[in-house]
This record gives sequence, C-alpha cells and structure tokens, in this order.
Amino acid sequence: MAVSESCAATSGAEESRKSAVSEWPLYKSPAERPKPVNSVPSTNSKKSVSMGLAPLDDGSLLDVHQTASLLGVSETWVRRHLRELSVVRVGRLLRFDPQLLRRQFQGRTESGNRLKPERIVPMGFKRYQRGSVFKRGSKGKQMWYGMWREDVPNPDGGFTRRQRNVKLGPVSELTNRAMALERLAILMNQKPTTRQSFEELFERWKAAVVPTIKDSTSDTYIYNLKSYIVPAFGSRQVSEISRYDVEIFLADKAKMYCRNTLRGMRASLSRVLSWAVACDWIEKNPCAGVRLPLAGSKVKRTILTPQQVATIAARLEEPYATLVIFLAATGLRIGEAIGIKWSDFEGDTVHVRRRIYERKEGTTKTKGSERNIPIPSALLERMKLLGKGEWVFRSRSGTPVDPKNAANRYLRPVVKELGIKLGGWHDFRHTLSTQLLKRYPVKVVSELLGHSNVQTTLSVYQHVETEDFRAPLNEMATELLSDVTKPSLAAA
Repeated sequence: MAVSESCAATSGAEESRKSAVSEWPLYKSPAERPKPVNSVPSTNSKKSVSMGLAPLDDGSLLDVHQTASLLGVSETWVRRHLRELSVVRVGRLLRFDPQLLRRQFQGRTESGNRLKPERIVPMGFKRYQRGSVFKRGSKGKQMWYGMWREDVPNPDGGFTRRQRNVKLGPVSELTNRAMALERLAILMNQKPTTRQSFEELFERWKAAVVPTIKDSTSDTYIYNLKSYIVPAFGSRQVSEISRYDVEIFLADKAKMYCRNTLRGMRASLSRVLSWAVACDWIEKNPCAGVRLPLAGSKVKRTILTPQQVATIAARLEEPYATLVIFLAATGLRIGEAIGIKWSDFEGDTVHVRRRIYERKEGTTKTKGSERNIPIPSALLERMKLLGKGEWVFRSRSGTPVDPKNAANRYLRPVVKELGIKLGGWHDFRHTLSTQLLKRYPVKVVSELLGHSNVQTTLSVYQHVETEDFRAPLNEMATELLSDVTKPSLAAA
C-alpha cells in the first residue's frame, strides 16, 4: 500500500512538471518579453557595446547548451554559475533570458569623433573560487601550498586559463587551514600577469614605441638593450624580473662600466618595462626607485685654452681644421655643426634647424635647440674657402662629415701627439660655455648653447679650474695679513 502511494506521488509530481513545462511562456517577439525590475533606459552619452553576443530576435529562451554557446563557455561553467546568471527554474528544467544575459555581460566605450576605432573594454566573467590548500613535506618541515586557476591575458589579445601552484608558508607560521586560505586569498586577488619573455617584449616595444620617438633616442635605447639587457634578461619571463634582479645586474656591470653607462642601461630597461605596465602585462616596473651602484666616473671634459685650440686646428687638414674653430667659437653640438647647409644662412646668421646622427638627418635635440646664431665675419670668410656645395662641412663625396671617423682618423692622433687629453668633440662646447659664463649672463649662454633651461648650463657646462681659485684666495690672504707687521714677526 505504501509503495503504491509513493508511486502515485511520484507520478503526480512528474505530471506537474510536464504541465509546467508545456505552459512555459515562449515569447514570439522582444516586445512581449517582460522587462526586468529596475530596468531604466540609459540616457548616458556613452553607448553600451555587448561582448560579441549575437542578438536573438525570435524572443525564445535558451537552454543550458544554447547559453554556453552564446557566452562562449562550457555547459559546466554555466551550471556552476547559476547564482550569478539570469535563470528561471521549473523543477530541474533551466531556461535563460538572452536579453538579460546581454545586459549582464557588456562593456562600455567612449563615444565621440575619434580617428582610431573605438576600443571595447570587456568586463569579462567574474570567477568565484576559493582555491585549495594542502600540506607537503616531512613531519616538522611541512609547508602549506595553494592552488587555483586564473585567466592570464595574452600579449596578442584574449586569455589563457592557467593553474597556479604557490608556496604559502610553513605550518609553524600558518598553524591551521583557515590561515592558509587567508594567505591564499591575498595571492588570488593579485592581478594575473602576461606570460612572455623579455626578448618578446623587446620586439613588441620596437614595433610599437620606436616609431614614436626620435631616431637618436631610439638608437641609444636599442643599443643598450641589445648590448647589455637582452643578453642578461632575454629568456626570462617579464613577470619574474624583480627589483633584486635589476640591482644585481647593475652591480655586476659596475665592475666594467662607468656610472653614465649604467644610467643608460637602467633608463633603457625601465623604458621597456614601463611600457609593459601601461599595457597591463605586468603590475609594476621593477626598475622604479633603483639606485645606481658606485662605479667609475664619466668621461672627463678638458677645458682648452685659445692657444691649444689654435694649435690643434693648425695640425689638421680641411675641413676638420675649420670645423674645430667653428665648434670652439659657436659651441654647437657636433651633429648640429655638420648638419649646416649653405641654404641655412641669412647674411651672417645661421639658422640651426637640423642635426646629423649616425649619418641620418633629423630634427634638433630639443625644440629649444632650434636657434639663430650670428657667425663672426672672419670665421664666415674662412668657411667660404671650403668651397661650394650643399653641406658646409662635407667629405670628398659631398656628404656630411662623419664625426666618429673624423675623430678617430684625424683629431685623436693630433691631440695625442700634442699631449692633450681630449674627451671628444664635445670638449669644444664645454670650453666655450665655461669661458662665457665668467663674463656673460647665464641666460645668454644657455640660449646660445640651445639648452631648455639654465640649470643644465650651470650644473653640466660650467667647469671651475684651479686658476679660478687664485684671485679670491689672494684677496682673502691680503686682507688677513694686512695687520701683520715685520717687527711683530721679528719679535716672535
């Protein structure tokens, strides 16, 4: 009797379920669909863009399989996240409203007149998980480990599901499972980082960033990266490079290179890693706040006397002799000097508007480096004796002088023979600035040199020589010794 009543109850429940299913409202058009509660038409100027969800115009509801296809996930994922989805249950039957799903998974994009295509920022799916913790190790040396899954962004777009296994700490520190789960929750809240090697990042940076910066600047970065950085970090994952790694790298290089070279290494590495931060591939730049280790001094500049400049020029052949006098008289950078054309002159005034770097013509170093400089008449007449041509200081083939080749083949052998320690072409620029700052306002000298601010002129281009100490010391000594007489010295 009890068995028959149970069967009858089961049969009744089944009939009720089938009846409910048969009465399920399948709307024929979106207009018939009931609007969700608290649904307010958007009046924002920003327009909502769905995450690529195809619109359904027939108004039908979706089953689990259709919902998984619509969202691009597995059926298991849909069933695991029923609490977060817009679902209606009838017994064990599940139905989903595609319009509500579209509202739930959507992104926003700025509207307006833009040259580039609008960037859709997907909000993505929130994954609710606690992860798991477990112990490993022998008694007395056990460690807590944690495991969870995370979606890691790819450099080329999209995401890759990855399982993470991390060491949480010893059992002596995390005495129970709750403490281990708390430590794991902190790690799970950290932003996932993209998996790519530094060499891959360097190639992407060259393709995306190098076209936006000056050739001379990019050449310096690329040289430092290829020569020093990539050999050290090329195969390393970008997300695994730490501040400690950067400091150890610089400390090792400090044994062989001067401080100025180390500064270039740090700046080049930091430039690439800061771009990775801007791309959301890593959380922070490990170079931030890294101090340079103690190392050798930078190239020492020699302040020349007028007699030394004249002697050097007398030993050189043209056009290098006139180039030396021109640099010492105007203070131009070597790249600006060899980039001068006769068409840049208006009377005796030359308009500095370009420079040559690595045999390539480009703009001046800064906007303030574009300037008009009057050339002394005697120097201008000597420059005209170099002959006609497009470039003032040119080689036999008519191209601008190569400063590296000229320094190695002509300038350095002459100064070595004369016993003068010369750092390079830039010494003539430092010589002029040091002499002018003793007699003229710093603003005038700064504008002549093409500096963006006077602080650069004072901190870098003003050199104090031993002879500069003589006048103030003589004045002070005369004042102190004025009361000391010879009789008093004799009595002593």
